[in-house]
Amino acid sequence: MSADPIPINRLARPAAGPDTTKTAATIMLGLAIKDLRIEADLSQTQLAKAILVSTPTVSRLETGEGTPQRRTIEAAAKALKVNDTTYDLLKVLAARAEEPEWFQHRFNDITPGYLKRLLGLESMAISLTAYDVRLVSGLLQIPEYAACLIRTGLHRSEWDDGKLELRLAQRVERQERVLGQAEPPMSVFLMDESVLRRRVGSDEVMRAQMARMRELADLPYVVIRFVLLDALIAGNEASMAGSMAQLQFGRGGLPDLVYSEGYGKADYFSKPVRTRDSQEQVKSSSHKDRDYERHLQLLLRIQGEACASPERSRRMLEQAIKHFS
Repeated sequence: MSADPIPINRLARPAAGPDTTKTAATIMLGLAIKDLRIEADLSQTQLAKAILVSTPTVSRLETGEGTPQRRTIEAAAKALKVNDTTYDLLKVLAARAEEPEWFQHRFNDITPGYLKRLLGLESMAISLTAYDVRLVSGLLQIPEYAACLIRTGLHRSEWDDGKLELRLAQRVERQERVLGQAEPPMSVFLMDESVLRRRVGSDEVMRAQMARMRELADLPYVVIRFVLLDALIAGNEASMAGSMAQLQFGRGGLPDLVYSEGYGKADYFSKPVRTRDSQEQVKSSSHKDRDYERHLQLLLRIQGEACASPERSRRMLEQAIKHFS
C-alpha cells in the first residue's frame, strides 16, 4: 500500500449538505461573505458601515468565530447584492450555523474547549494525517484501552459519577462519525514505536488494541505507520511535541488545517487563502500562516524520514500481539 493514498483531486464534501457540521458551516459562511465582499471591492470597514455593525463583527464573521446572527447575514447579502442562488446558499449555511454540534447536547460539559473546533471539523475532512507520540491515536482506540486512559486522567471522586462512561461514549461516537461514515476520510496514523510497548491496562487489553489496529491497517482508507525509536529525527522538535493532525477538505471546501495539541491546550493553523485583494495578500503572510507551513513540514518530515513502511508497521503490530499473548 502506498504511504500516501490520498486522492488530491477529490472534491470537498457538500458545503450545505445534510452532514455539514455547525463549525464547518460557520467557517464556510464566513469565507463566502469574504469572497463576496472582495468581489464587490469593499473593505471590512465599508461593509460594516453598510450593514450597521462594527468592523470587528465583520472580521469575526469572515473568520468563522462565534455564531453569526441571521439578520447580519441578511443585511450583508442585501448590501453585496447577491443573486438568488447565492442567497439561498447563505441562508442554508446560516441556519446550520445556528444548530448545535453533535457533542453539545450530551457531551458539552466534558469536552475541553480547545478540542471543540477539531471535533466539529474532522468528519468533514476528505483526508486526515494524525501523529501521536505517547499513545494510540484516539480514533483507533478500543473501548477497553480508552477506558484505562480516561480513568487514569480522572480524580478519584469522578470515578463513580458517570464521567468515565460519558467520556467513553463520546470517544466511541467520535470514531463512528469519522471512520464509520459512508465515505470516511483517507487516514494516515503516525504513532511513536513506544506505543507498542507502553502498557495501558492488562495484557488482554493491550493484545486486543494491537489486534484492532492490525485489522484497521488492512482497510483501504487507513494507513498505520510507526515512528522508529532509532530514527535520526528523534532530536527534532516534532518528537517532543504532543499530538498533531492535518485535515484536508478537498477542492471547493474549507482551507486545510493543522491541529497541534499540548498539555491542556491546542493551536489551529489554517492554510493561507489567497485572494485578489492586496490587503488580504499582506495578511496571508502572518505569523500563524507561517506556523501552518512549519507544522505541515514537521508532519512531512516524520513520514519521510522517521517512519517504518506500512508493511513493516503491520509486522510490528503482529509482534506486539505475540508479546502480549
